[in-house]
Amino acid sequence: MPMDLLDILQNRGPNSKLVINIDGIAFGGFVLHHQGAEICAQPIETDSNVLIFNGDIFNLHDNDCEISDTQWIFNKFSAAKDEHEFINCIRNIEGPYSFMFFDKQNGYLYFGRDSLGRNSLLIENNKDHLRILSTSYFEINVVTIELPPLGIYKMHKDERNSCIVFPWQQPDENWKLQSEAFESTIGLTINIEYPINPSWLQICTNNQEFYFNFYDLYIENKSSDADKYNRLLEHCEVLAALDKFSQLLEYSVEKRVSKTTPSCAKCYPRYLNCNHSKIAVLFSGGIDCSILAILADKFANRKDAIDLINVSFEALNSQNENWNVPDRQSAISSLESLKRLCPHRTWNFIEVNVTRKSLHTYLSNRIKHLIYPLNTVLDESIGCAFWFASQGQGLLFGKNYESTAKVVLVGSGADELFGGYIRHKNAFNRCIGSQDEKEKCLLNELEKDWLRIPTRNLARDDRVISDSGRTPRAPFIEENVVKFVRSLKPNQRCCFLYEDGIGDKLFLRLFGYRLGLKDVAFLKKRAIQFGSKIANKRDKANDRSKYL
Repeated sequence: MPMDLLDILQNRGPNSKLVINIDGIAFGGFVLHHQGAEICAQPIETDSNVLIFNGDIFNLHDNDCEISDTQWIFNKFSAAKDEHEFINCIRNIEGPYSFMFFDKQNGYLYFGRDSLGRNSLLIENNKDHLRILSTSYFEINVVTIELPPLGIYKMHKDERNSCIVFPWQQPDENWKLQSEAFESTIGLTINIEYPINPSWLQICTNNQEFYFNFYDLYIENKSSDADKYNRLLEHCEVLAALDKFSQLLEYSVEKRVSKTTPSCAKCYPRYLNCNHSKIAVLFSGGIDCSILAILADKFANRKDAIDLINVSFEALNSQNENWNVPDRQSAISSLESLKRLCPHRTWNFIEVNVTRKSLHTYLSNRIKHLIYPLNTVLDESIGCAFWFASQGQGLLFGKNYESTAKVVLVGSGADELFGGYIRHKNAFNRCIGSQDEKEKCLLNELEKDWLRIPTRNLARDDRVISDSGRTPRAPFIEENVVKFVRSLKPNQRCCFLYEDGIGDKLFLRLFGYRLGLKDVAFLKKRAIQFGSKIANKRDKANDRSKYL
């Protein structure tokens, strides 16, 4: 294993490192401590089993929280009487994770990512080795791919060319296309076993719990934006849906804020009641991250600061440094709203300013390895923006400062769930036909975006952000939040009769407006690569990056 790869792995897990060899297999564990009173070094090994677990389990009972979630799941896996009971343990886990579990007695290795693909797991297969790991490092003549979250994989240690998959759900056409691409690229034959079927994955897309349609409630443009929202919030069905969403999202944020060590990254491992920040928010000032910030305030220790990290890139071919990019402007404005709504909280607004020289140096020497095996201009732009932001090194009140947070909240998933991209609006407007036909076109576009989010966004972002020794947590991509939002019809999530900044992500904007984010709710959606000025709008997002 190259030393550079070991360096990247250790960045992900700086609190513990252990490598062991069993039956010709090397297991390496690098741990970032969050859950449990004591750190749980990995790999965990007994006479029968070995486990490496990367992630968070958020649905533990209170009396189980004293031990690490890694130790908890190892106990569950080890106690399983047979394979069916082992799979049943996985069926009931909620949270982002990837893992490898080795059954020494029978020689079987089980591995996989959670069904939403929130945590990275990659696989390499060549004549010299088969390697499964949580981060990447580009090597010539080595083919690496992101393991598609098709289900839980099972492989015998002596049979490297075939594996069994327990699919998350009954395989459909999209599943088969992904599995065929995986087989041909990595040289493994897949055999399908019975589906796992987690209960929360049974999405009902014809939800009759709430009877409202934003198009039926459309308010003429002569009204002010605030008046439109106030009138929409007079409808009982809209309020009931927002109440249900509020309950689910608050629970998601609470778990992601509270499940970490009582000392910050700077004070760890001394268990001090420090008041440094343990939580940071990647903060562009938009509605998604502002909602996360205001909900994080509700559950973080009142005495702790919360870091709001905002990134700005030096303009291309600029003669003078100017960090006042669109995302910096909107973030400063949104910060004032947070101060007004949460006056007792210390908000650390960290300004991360990145020169073109620094960008190219880190991209060429480090970030390109973390983005790999993805390679487009879009991957380069977003990957770099997230990497520099998650490092948390910038200016606080004009002085150099580095975030002490171990958890980084990100707004990932909000655009895919609520219709936040221009392509969603285009899918609706380009469809010629009835309202129902337009709705079907929009639903197809939303589902297409949702199905590709693990490979298009989540694994890459996990690798890039975790390189800072911080854990990314995405409250919008929580099992029950996802189930609820996907059960809403498209006409209950967005309304493209309104202009941009009002009708896109309308449900989520109404939620934020109701929280008190009156001005933030009407900010237009800006992609991070343009809001931070890292990208050139003349570049095509899907072109191959010259740096990757």
